[in-house]
Amino acid sequence: MRIYYSALVCFCLYGCSSYPLVDVLSENQNSRIDYIVLHATSQDFSESLTTLTLNSDYPVSSHYLIPYKNDATYPQKNLNVYRLVQEQDRAWHAGVSSWGKEASLNDRSIGIEIVNEFHCNEQTDIPSVDNLDCIFFPYPETQIELLIQLLKDILTRYPELDPIDIIGHADIAPDRKSDPGPYFPWRQLYEAGIGAWYDEADLQKYTQLFANQLPNLFVIQRALRIFGYPIENSGLFDEQTRFALRAMQLHYRPSNHSGDLDLETTAILFALLEKYRLSELDELIN
Repeated sequence: MRIYYSALVCFCLYGCSSYPLVDVLSENQNSRIDYIVLHATSQDFSESLTTLTLNSDYPVSSHYLIPYKNDATYPQKNLNVYRLVQEQDRAWHAGVSSWGKEASLNDRSIGIEIVNEFHCNEQTDIPSVDNLDCIFFPYPETQIELLIQLLKDILTRYPELDPIDIIGHADIAPDRKSDPGPYFPWRQLYEAGIGAWYDEADLQKYTQLFANQLPNLFVIQRALRIFGYPIENSGLFDEQTRFALRAMQLHYRPSNHSGDLDLETTAILFALLEKYRLSELDELIN
């Protein structure tokens, strides 16, 4: 009993440190982690591991790396999650990025790289949706099952994460990135209790509401911004608007991710706001 009491005093008052230390838990704090960002590597496993762990002229990293079994460069018989950076530390995965009111998401996110050898080629030096030539590939079911296990485990540590803050690289950098691409099964994750998706009843409601006329571009840009996409309210159907629409389509309407504005895209956007940002939607339409 005496040994136990001494250990308890050490833990509570000093943390077993070499100097006097008293821990008093403040209520005025929150987790550093507000977002989970999902990426596709555009490389095989071996190349991805090298890129994400070794120093280079353009150093990048992520907290986790998810391989797939049929990759000839993957050396293990069973699929394993590779942890490359501890969650409490800052990985370099997001780059120039923005979501909602937050910029530079490296500071406040967990990054997960998923091995997938998609690739995009820009045909000119001027960023444009029409100039992006991308080839995407599906994700093996076993890889997605492992990812879901990892995400569920992460969410036990950060249960306060907003579903719409589990996002893809394209969501936070729509003018630069398109991963994890149109084959990534966001709806499957949602059905597993991870991330966001719209309700069918809300989709039908807004499809009928906007059937004869879509909201003006200024309202649609504000709706995209309320949901989280980095976009300025120009009132013009400009390239930044097309990139934001394309990112939203890659996530929520992957069958057509041209970046064009249409009824289905608009209805999905407002259905998402109805579900996840109702108070801001009321201000937008009233």
